[in-house]
Amino acid sequence: MPISAPDLATVTVAALDNYMRNRPVDQIGTERPLIKMLMGKKKNLMPARQYSVETVRETYGSNFAWSFGETARTFNKRSTAAQAQFPWRVALDGLYLDWDMLFAAGIRVDPDPASKGKLVLEPNEKVILYNILTEHMEALELGFVEKLDVELHRDGTASADAVVGLDALVSRTPAVGTVGGLNAATKTYWRNYFAGAVATGSLRATMEAAWRNCIRNGGAPDFILAGSTFIDAYASVLTLTQNTEAGKPKMIDVATGQGARTGLYFKGVEIIWDPVFSVIDALETPVAASLWEKRCYFINTKHLKYEDDEMAVYNPTPPHNVRATYASLDLRCAMKTNRRNAHAVIVAA
Repeated sequence: MPISAPDLATVTVAALDNYMRNRPVDQIGTERPLIKMLMGKKKNLMPARQYSVETVRETYGSNFAWSFGETARTFNKRSTAAQAQFPWRVALDGLYLDWDMLFAAGIRVDPDPASKGKLVLEPNEKVILYNILTEHMEALELGFVEKLDVELHRDGTASADAVVGLDALVSRTPAVGTVGGLNAATKTYWRNYFAGAVATGSLRATMEAAWRNCIRNGGAPDFILAGSTFIDAYASVLTLTQNTEAGKPKMIDVATGQGARTGLYFKGVEIIWDPVFSVIDALETPVAASLWEKRCYFINTKHLKYEDDEMAVYNPTPPHNVRATYASLDLRCAMKTNRRNAHAVIVAA
């Protein structure tokens, strides 16, 4: 028994929608630590014309002074806030089921719209269609998450429609350019900490300086993300001090973590290895001094935010000259910060 084209479209979109909603992006493994962290704290993206907005305090506008007796007091009208505007963008992907491919698998599609609801698949045909849809949906999900994760790392310049990502919000040129509509060249508060070409012997001191700078401007970082080269350099300068039970033999492992967790810590925060750094190095081929594998990001997750409006699944109208059924997956999203100076990035030499 064949299946009608409208019924196939309905089944495909319903199955994909159910699949994606029951397997949300925030359930991915630790191999993608940045998107896992962002999804774990994500907010709903509210309808807006072009931007997701963060209100930032630029100054206290203080009029503090000393006074005694009848000394005249002065007053001022305070304007302390500015708006940082981050564009939301649309991430999309899709799939199509070729009717000839389905026919070769044992399912015939009836193109007659009037046959909707009148044709019922045999049990074996249902199994075939289920298996085909499952494979297509799994591949769609994995590919979508993979690409979204990469783009959330990048600076948003790869495309005019790309989302602004980590490389722009926590920049290697923090005093250059406009981010979120605020000019970092003139607004000194709108700059993250950066140190580049840091020699291995200077890593600890530089990390201390970065940490203090972050604390001064919004609190201690609670998420440290680094590439392989940086992690290896950091591990090489660690020293162990053991004062208790000194007479007993010790087994020392400087990397006792699992998966992307390195087991290496700084100020009590574990350094997380990001395998995507090497992927972006291959994609962007940056100069040696800017390699992602050499980077370490100090991130305060209270001040780095991700928003989306949940995935939308729908059935586009197929072209008149193609015999296939289409399903599309869209996601409006934005990545933003309300305190750039609460973050830091260090690049090892």
